[in-house]
Amino acid sequence: MLADCDGLSYFRRIEVGEAVLTTFLVGKLRMKTSEIVRPGTELPPGVSLDDVNDLPVYSAHIAIGKASIVIDPCDYEALLQVDASVKVPGYTPPPPLLDQMAQAGIGRAKITHVILTHFHSDHIIGSTLKEANGKYVPAFPSARYYLGAADWNSADVQAALKENPEYANTLGVLNSSKMLSLLERPVEIVPGLIVVPMPGESPGHQIVRVTSKGRVLYCIGDLFHEPMDVADPRIMSEWNDPVANLRSRDLFLVEASVNHALVVAGHMGVGRILRSPTSYGWKEA
Repeated sequence: MLADCDGLSYFRRIEVGEAVLTTFLVGKLRMKTSEIVRPGTELPPGVSLDDVNDLPVYSAHIAIGKASIVIDPCDYEALLQVDASVKVPGYTPPPPLLDQMAQAGIGRAKITHVILTHFHSDHIIGSTLKEANGKYVPAFPSARYYLGAADWNSADVQAALKENPEYANTLGVLNSSKMLSLLERPVEIVPGLIVVPMPGESPGHQIVRVTSKGRVLYCIGDLFHEPMDVADPRIMSEWNDPVANLRSRDLFLVEASVNHALVVAGHMGVGRILRSPTSYGWKEA
């Protein structure tokens, strides 16, 4: 089911067995291929390092049982304040995530869990909000938040917590509020929903797997950025750990294609993994 906002569709609701997935388009990021692909990578025919890409940014919500779970909340306007270089000229973004959630009937005070697939800005910056007095507080006050322990323990994050207000005001606030749990291994957060480590995009990158009535859903964060990465998993970003990322991608592609699973990717939306005799592909759903 698509919900219409001012004539444009920004959020989408899909039943997965007895679970309900809602995806939210929160904005777009303009980046050249050279900014998201490792130097020296062999690109598909017709793709150039100078190509300009307007990558969509998606957050998601899963209702399963009595749980109300947000995945990778992004405050698009706050993100642009952190990095104006990714702004798309002339682009009018959708309503803010919390407004879209309210329109979808999902109250932020009733969120029970928030899963952060990794520590990159566009996946955490909506985890807190700024009050009128300038204080940052958890955006979902009744929720437990989950981050990969390897991300939290990384030198990059520990330095950012001390030096970068963006991280002090998000992960730092969640930690000081004692609302942040660090995951080191696969964990069933609620019956039917498991968080699984898939390192490579970051040291603690993790994905979400939902099973309900024989149907399978994955929310994969940034395991893949673009469809061409699915077709050739060796195409990845300079900041990735190439060995860990390729291992995670290979494991996921086999599992997702065998399960005929629905997949939500942070910058590709909703689709499925298709397998041919020689490769994999991404098909929008």
